[in-house]
Amino acid sequence: MTNSEHGAGFSAAAASIAAAADEALASGTLEQISEADIAIALAALGKLYAAKVEKSDKIFPPVNQDALTATETAVLVSELLRAADLNVFDLAMWFRRAS
Repeated sequence: MTNSEHGAGFSAAAASIAAAADEALASGTLEQISEADIAIALAALGKLYAAKVEKSDKIFPPVNQDALTATETAVLVSELLRAADLNVFDLAMWFRRAS
C-alpha cells in the first residue's frame, strides 16, 4: 500500500468512525457502541497522535477548537489520566516539558 493509499484509507476510516459516533449520539443509541470498541479507537488514536508529535517535533491541536465542549474535554482527560495512573501534578510536569 502506498503512502497516499494509506492516508486515504485512514481518512475514510476516520470519517466512518466520526459518522457512527454522530449517529449514535443523535439517535440516543449509545448502548450499541461497546466500551471496548471506544477504548480501542481512543488508544490507537492516542498512540498515533503522540508518535506524530514526537516524530515531527511539532505539537498540533488533537481536535478542532470547538469539537468538544469543556465538559467533554474534562471527562476525557480525567479518564485518560486515570487510565495512565497519572495525576494533575504529573500532567503539569509534562506540560512544562513541552514548552
